[in-house]
Amino acid sequence: DEVKTSMNCSDPYATNAQVVVVPSDKADAAKDIESIKDMTFAVESGSAGEAAAQAAGLNATAVQSQADALMEVAAGTSDAAVIDVLMAAEMTGEGTSYGDLVYDLNLNDMRAEASEFYGVGFRKGSDLTEAFNDFYKAAYKDGVILSFAQKYGVQEAIVDPEA
Repeated sequence: DEVKTSMNCSDPYATNAQVVVVPSDKADAAKDIESIKDMTFAVESGSAGEAAAQAAGLNATAVQSQADALMEVAAGTSDAAVIDVLMAAEMTGEGTSYGDLVYDLNLNDMRAEASEFYGVGFRKGSDLTEAFNDFYKAAYKDGVILSFAQKYGVQEAIVDPEA
């Protein structure tokens, strides 16, 4: 893709996907694509979430940010939001500002699409790409990566560099 042609990219270190966030009292009703077709959605304008909602044929309204999409759901002006799973993990559920919002439905999985991958970009020809890959492999093997990921609740997204 365009990014990989303009720079060197590290091996992936994390995955991401687009998930449906709903109020906890509606979680049982949002289990598959068919069950959410009649809901109204808030999505970040120009985001992967907006693209996923459009591809799934959902009734989506674009807002400024993923945080705004969550506010729309919390306020009741939208039934649900489509946002990054990493954002959903950090911003929803017990102990967050959106404790009454939950996510479970992964649109990437429901539409048989691959997850998105995160890597680090370096200038073309840089030897830092391989140095980063070596660092990541060593830090993963030592447990440092998983420790930090658990601290921030994103352990499910971490990529095993040996897999």
